[in-house]
Amino acid sequence: MGSSSTRFSLDPKQRQHLRKRAHLERDHRIARRLLALLWLDRGRTETEVADLLHVEPRTIRDWLKLYRTGGIDALCTLNHKGDRGELTDEQQQRLKDEIKTGRFRTIKHVREWIEQTFSVAYSDSGAKRLLGRLGCTYHQASGYLFKARRDKQEEWLRNYEGHKCRVGRSLRRYFIDGVHPVWGQESLYNCWLLRGQRLEVPIGSGRKRLNILGAFCPDDHEYLDRRSHKENLTARSVISLFERMLEEHPEVKTFLIYLDNAKYHHAVLVREWIEQVRQDKGVEFRLEFLPAYSPNLNLIERLWRFLRKEALQRWHETFESMESAVAGVLDHLERYREELRTLMNERFRLVPERPTSVIV
Repeated sequence: MGSSSTRFSLDPKQRQHLRKRAHLERDHRIARRLLALLWLDRGRTETEVADLLHVEPRTIRDWLKLYRTGGIDALCTLNHKGDRGELTDEQQQRLKDEIKTGRFRTIKHVREWIEQTFSVAYSDSGAKRLLGRLGCTYHQASGYLFKARRDKQEEWLRNYEGHKCRVGRSLRRYFIDGVHPVWGQESLYNCWLLRGQRLEVPIGSGRKRLNILGAFCPDDHEYLDRRSHKENLTARSVISLFERMLEEHPEVKTFLIYLDNAKYHHAVLVREWIEQVRQDKGVEFRLEFLPAYSPNLNLIERLWRFLRKEALQRWHETFESMESAVAGVLDHLERYREELRTLMNERFRLVPERPTSVIV
């Protein structure tokens, strides 16, 4: 099974056995232990596996020690199993299948369904503990634009993957997009408060906004932009941003630009400027348009969400104060290097094959 001084590895028989056990295991606590070993076997570090499972690296080492000293039986033995509840294994599986539909908005809905379906009564706290044992969490549903087509997104992603091998000194890639922070309109946020407390947060009139056209390079995380609180984003804004790229990287011969289908991105003025630069300087700006209704494929959208969280979800006394907070983030992204390293990766979530049916 390997020693502590070498990378952990399984032989084919052990690997097959752990995969099968993990697939059939009903207790999510044990399944996590099995997955940890399988990930270590694939070459992930203890720290990476700990991050994936939201535990400490020491926990991963403890599980590994259990397996090395006592085998799979020791790994899958819990010292504190607790009460599995009054539902049978089959009933618990039915409940999990029902939870997957998204029908339960509150714990009361869960309790009522269990009582009506199985004639078993739970308190609120008992039902919460049951859901915890089943590996369930309470979080917001993820939305997507229903007009988006998965086949178009898959086709775009295949082309995108093909571009990666071409990146070098003479070719750079950027995702570009516009964002429009409005003074006083994004200052509401979630936070912990005392029971019954109401926190009043001021908001503005929404009449003043900052217009930003930004560009983010997925390869070295460089960020460039053009900002204005006087002019809207237009074709000239796009050209100005492209000129900034030329200034920053005179050695580049090809810029691959990933962008949505905003009207000013398709402007004749932009196309004419691109053609003129190609003739005069031998530099090509290739516009790779995203499929319609696909903000999930525009990497810079994640940066805008990060900007809102860091700079906008609090009250600013003046528009200038908001503008300064935005600059404090966008002009100093190196301060957020660790957060952005995880956030701005090139793993894209595609829209579902078809709309998922949710019982309301």
